[in-house]
Amino acid sequence: MRTNAYVSRLFLYYEYNYINIFVKTFNINSFIIDYTSLCYINIIYFVMSNKITIFAIKFSYITKMSILEFCNSVPDCRNEKNRLYTASELVFITLVSVLCGSDTWGDVELFCRSQFDYFKKRLPNLKGVPSHDTLNRFFSVLDTSWFESAFRSWVADLCDGISGVVAIDGKAVCRNPESKSNSVKNRLYMVSAWASENGICLGQEKVDSKSNEITALPKLIEALDLEGCIVTIDAIGCQKSIAKAIRKAGADYLLCAKKNQKNLRNIVAALVMEEHKKDGMCKWCEQEDEGHGRKEWRECVCVDFERLVPYFLEGWTDLRTLARVTEKRRLTDGTVTEDTRYYITSLPEDPKLILKASRRHWSVENELHWRMDVAFREDYSRKKDNAAINFSAICKIALMKLKECKLKVGLASKRKMCGWDERTRDMVLGIA
Repeated sequence: MRTNAYVSRLFLYYEYNYINIFVKTFNINSFIIDYTSLCYINIIYFVMSNKITIFAIKFSYITKMSILEFCNSVPDCRNEKNRLYTASELVFITLVSVLCGSDTWGDVELFCRSQFDYFKKRLPNLKGVPSHDTLNRFFSVLDTSWFESAFRSWVADLCDGISGVVAIDGKAVCRNPESKSNSVKNRLYMVSAWASENGICLGQEKVDSKSNEITALPKLIEALDLEGCIVTIDAIGCQKSIAKAIRKAGADYLLCAKKNQKNLRNIVAALVMEEHKKDGMCKWCEQEDEGHGRKEWRECVCVDFERLVPYFLEGWTDLRTLARVTEKRRLTDGTVTEDTRYYITSLPEDPKLILKASRRHWSVENELHWRMDVAFREDYSRKKDNAAINFSAICKIALMKLKECKLKVGLASKRKMCGWDERTRDMVLGIA
């Protein structure tokens, strides 16, 4: 296996049994690294304040990256003067504390103080308990792109490969504590990618306060390995540029056209009308489910776009199918609700596949956003800027570790058990 990196000068040194190569790019040259199946290479790159790009390439044995290894991979940008705690110590303490129920910097400090012997055993060089101010300052100056790179590297190592539906959706993480208004413009907004089959968050991207999701989505798509996946995005993500970015990444797209794309929605609705089912222009399938006190009926009707006049929808990269998904629900009190959504997709004319993918999109709401709000109280967070973004990534790591745990209790109970019992905590963290 080979990895290509463009380097000019190599600085090698040993640290914690790794070989770290830091590369300062001045004159670009081609450099090829060969390595065997006995080790893996983890590449992290970032830009310093002096605009010099540095590549950190780590070699390690080919085992799943542990939590401690992940913490060691987080770069420390602070001045060494008066530094009492390393970056790995602060990240590990925060991650374990969040796993055990901490939601604020104050909670993290108190948990570390009450469990100091536990942390000292796993961090032999730990000199004391970091204060809530120390934690806040560290995560505020920690560049979000650095931490996100370490996070994505850990996720990539966690799973052998991503397949199936990757649902991308935005969410307001927390409101600005200095603003009296609670509008979306005054809240930190993040776009997350959720692998529904694997049940893990692949990454996140901050939405600029002066922009919207349209600018953040291509950055997230480009950063992730989505080859062979089906990327689903709701409403605002239905853009030609985003469809092009998804296809460039080697994935298929399933985009929902809503009121923000009124003309597109009307065209799709006209081409997948109920009448077209009778004349053989469309394919369709139906599903019925019953559970949780309600009955559900779903139908997907789709038409092969390649058989239509192309000028109806120009500029959509590799567009193959138009679809309509209708859902009806009957509740126990007899109330009936109906919802109809229209889609454009690069998938073939397969109504069962499109219906399944459209349903899996909502896993990002049920399995990620809802749990972040209820279990981790993300909506009530008063953190700001980098601290809020980095803490959100910490919470997502904790969520994924808790989901891996096979204990037959809810998420909130798992967090409590981790806080009560060291053996349960280490089992969830994967620490021997």
